Amino acid sequence: MYCDMTTTPSGGRTTSQERVGEILGRYGEDSVVGRFIRRAAPAIHGSVERVRAAAVEAGVVL
Repeated sequence: MYCDMTTTPSGGRTTSQERVGEILGRYGEDSVVGRFIRRAAPAIHGSVERVRAAAVEAGVVL
């Protein structure tokens, strides 16, 4: 999930917040994808932060 949610469709770096916004903009907030991503956003952001914290602890640069 980390890689998908911190990478733009064109391969650039982004934040999970920006990525969720991009997905909502592309699919629409009322689409099935939009409804899912809004419900999943807290878990997505939490997962990204846990990966970042583990990387810092391990001395890995993301």
